[in-house]
Amino acid sequence: RGKSVRTITFEQFKEALQELSKKRFKGKSDEEALQEMYKLIEGKGPGLTGVTKTIASPTVSRLTDTSKFTGSHKERFDASGKGKGRAGREDLVDNSGYVSGYKHAGTYDHKVQGNK
Repeated sequence: RGKSVRTITFEQFKEALQELSKKRFKGKSDEEALQEMYKLIEGKGPGLTGVTKTIASPTVSRLTDTSKFTGSHKERFDASGKGKGRAGREDLVDNSGYVSGYKHAGTYDHKVQGNK
């Protein structure tokens, strides 16, 4: 892989397995060594060695508890704590024709038809 590249392609991965199998299984032929290497990694995923563990401290839980957020940050999450996405970050315009903060929006037709 290149110096500035952080990932490798599948072809590069297979080439690396061939090189490693030659070093690991020195007494066997290249094809036998490659087959032994495939047996070693068959059915396994990436390891979790050295992965950062989550910390369960009061400070972290307070910072990640969305029910305790205030101000504009509170508007970014719904009641369950799930983010609202774009609706939580931007002031979206309500084009319903009612004044903002009007509590009985959408009841005009009901009131007019109810009086007849």
